[in-house]
Amino acid sequence: MQNILDPKVLEQFRQEHKLQPYRIRQIEQEIFHNANIDFADMTTLSKEMREQLAADFSVVPLTVDRIDECKETSKFLFQTSDGNVVESVLMYHFHKDKKTKKEKLNRMTLCISSQVGCSVGCIFCVTGKMGLKKNLDRTEVLGQVLYVNNYIKKRFGKREDGTLFRVRNIVFMWMGEPMMNYSAVKKTSEYLTDTRYFWLSQRRVTISTSGVIPSMEKFIDDKLPVSLAFSLHAPNQTLREELVPTIAKFYTLDKLMAVLDRYTQETGNEVMYEYVMIKDKNDMHEIAHQTGTLLQGRKAHLNLIPYNENPAIDLEESDAKQIRQFQKIVLSYGVPVTVRENMGREKKSACGQLGYEKVVATLTQQK
Repeated sequence: MQNILDPKVLEQFRQEHKLQPYRIRQIEQEIFHNANIDFADMTTLSKEMREQLAADFSVVPLTVDRIDECKETSKFLFQTSDGNVVESVLMYHFHKDKKTKKEKLNRMTLCISSQVGCSVGCIFCVTGKMGLKKNLDRTEVLGQVLYVNNYIKKRFGKREDGTLFRVRNIVFMWMGEPMMNYSAVKKTSEYLTDTRYFWLSQRRVTISTSGVIPSMEKFIDDKLPVSLAFSLHAPNQTLREELVPTIAKFYTLDKLMAVLDRYTQETGNEVMYEYVMIKDKNDMHEIAHQTGTLLQGRKAHLNLIPYNENPAIDLEESDAKQIRQFQKIVLSYGVPVTVRENMGREKKSACGQLGYEKVVATLTQQK
């Protein structure tokens, strides 16, 4: 069965069935704006067309193995057509209603995967222990977003203004290194920001990378209308090679910072620097001063992420006091710093925990 997200295939279908061009736009409206992934629900189309489409096409080229729920997150375990499992995590952000003083859903952020597994091998990340299984294609990446928007529609319905609840922010930072699957990530980003499809603004879509210089340079040259985050984790080359051993030796910190400087100069955009806080590894005062010195004067925002502990890796989270002191030191250099609130630990859906079940099962078999 062919995927309907292929424009050439859809156009061929239109011509074979002698449909007017506006019919294609109707189908796209149903999928991208009405958040429908089942042709039977696309009621603006005729029954005959719905049946024809259902016979020839799929919308989401993934099946759902399981959804793990908690108050903060929903983790989706998708299976690809070749039997691989990939994960996405939807995070819920609440605020207090001024009138009722009760918590109210404000917005939702979806972290999506670009690969099955990951070859970067960050020592603090469970996903890296899986190794790289495959790159996802554009339809498999987009399929995660389409499925989740449909899930949100069924769970939450419409807002008070009559519009559908849907994903507000999308981040490429879950399974995989996006810049190692740049072609698919680029095509997906174009769909996410195109007014014809998802219509998300640049600041609502973020590509997060551990630092793959050739693809980062393509990203700058292509002028993709999305934001950029860089997984820093260490302010010096020696420590970075310890924490991110696979690629840190090839793409050194000095060269990476030069590319990031070029990005800010050519786009005027700020770079979000991601920094996982690991006890006695990269959370010391001396390291904080080095981080402040590195980012001082750059168009940067540092995002401190408390390490998410799990039995598969022998590392510990920095304590809250140490994180606050680290933040204070970096702030003294004039660098904006935010400490991220951890979400999804209960269901192993927090940053660095994706693929937990797969890795634990493998380790158990080896014993």
